[in-house]
Amino acid sequence: MTWLTALTDFGDLAVLLPLVAMTLLWLFLMRVRRGAAWWAMAVSVCVGLTALAKVFAYACPPAPDLHSPSGHTSLSTLVYGAMALITASESGSWKRVMSITIGAAFILGIAASRVLLAIHSTREVGVGLVVGAIALTLFGQGYLRCRPIPAYLGLYLSAASVVMLIFHGQELHAEEFLHAVTGYLHVHYT
Repeated sequence: MTWLTALTDFGDLAVLLPLVAMTLLWLFLMRVRRGAAWWAMAVSVCVGLTALAKVFAYACPPAPDLHSPSGHTSLSTLVYGAMALITASESGSWKRVMSITIGAAFILGIAASRVLLAIHSTREVGVGLVVGAIALTLFGQGYLRCRPIPAYLGLYLSAASVVMLIFHGQELHAEEFLHAVTGYLHVHYT
């Protein structure tokens, strides 16, 4: 396994979905019910927009290099961006800068790995970044209005690290399902 593969594996659904669930649980434990609702909405928007973009691109590619927008990139942008946002919003100045820098580097690293491994084109990764940024903005707007005090960041970040270590290297594939949906729509609606 190359370092690029190891990096891109942090953007797999097998890692990201447990992090989504862990973040939702953490928000409930911190008694931030509205923040949890914003999180669920942001995840739904990210997954929904990514799936729609993939189905559309499979059925009718809008550009020669746009066949499958990067789901790794879109959900990584939301999940790791939210982790950085939560950590930054509850930290002092130098930790805030460090949280944002590490989060952005991790997101951009996963995005770049998709291109460097020739899994996605630059345009497909760009679409993933835009979708993830839209969902992250939605979550950020809601979370920053209702964040917990105190936040117990150590517990949150420790749990996230354990989840990432346990599920890293596992794979969940949604592509086959989305291809089947596209095929069904093509047969039944053309």
